[in-house]
Amino acid sequence: MDLYKFEYKRMKPCEQLPLHRQDSWELTYIVFGRGKRILGDSETEFAAGSLAFIPPHIPHCWKFDDNYTDHDGCIAYYTLTFKTEFIDRCVSAFPELTERLERVKSVSSVLSFDENTTNILAEMLAKMASEEQSEMLPFIFRLLLLLSKREESATIVGRFSENDRTSERIKKVKEFTQSHYARTITIDMIADHVGMNRSSFCTFFKKATGQTYITYLNKLRVDRACYLLRQGSFNITEVCYMVGFNDVPYFNRCFKNNRGMSPKEYAEGLLTKRQIVTDRQFYNK
Repeated sequence: MDLYKFEYKRMKPCEQLPLHRQDSWELTYIVFGRGKRILGDSETEFAAGSLAFIPPHIPHCWKFDDNYTDHDGCIAYYTLTFKTEFIDRCVSAFPELTERLERVKSVSSVLSFDENTTNILAEMLAKMASEEQSEMLPFIFRLLLLLSKREESATIVGRFSENDRTSERIKKVKEFTQSHYARTITIDMIADHVGMNRSSFCTFFKKATGQTYITYLNKLRVDRACYLLRQGSFNITEVCYMVGFNDVPYFNRCFKNNRGMSPKEYAEGLLTKRQIVTDRQFYNK
């Protein structure tokens, strides 16, 4: 997995990426061209010298005007992308800079900077364009430190729209739940994971999905239980604990609420179907 990537792009305006999002941070500086850009919930004009620092998962694109190109009909820009894991590794290597680097991770909106900061960043990006990929690490580290120093005075030029923020939070909830359903998950734990308090999270999740989080969690666990029962390798008590339930009677109730039958009835039905298939295979020989 690439933790960071730097590119100097020179291309026709029509070759630009459409509206997209990614799981990495992005710093883009426009060298040549102008047009309109979509950054989260905003659409604004841009020109050469424009710069944007974009957090992960915010939809964005740069719509270059065909009438503003160089003599070859091209536009040009620098783009640096890096993973959150890259910041975490920098923290591990330089724990004394933890507070500063965590400031970068706390950025949740698209930022632009004053002229002085933009010029410094642009100069560093221009120097990176003449370096090998393996030689860029010192530049990127310096960029991170500069961003952490200037983020408080930066200007917000784009945010998550409400729909984007809701979708992102629900995605984080589901990814966390699908990865940890076999362990104990509390409301406080999942609320903290998406940066909300318990009460706000419960209201948010119910409004966004039409069900409580516990209902969603139990349904997921029952679905996994059905999968394990279909394997035929585990008994009901084993499956109960394997999917995160810590009480067999409660597991039985949740299973029946979701499937309309008890785990025992479900398992016996599977055995009956297997026997029918076996009998058919025997008599068809």
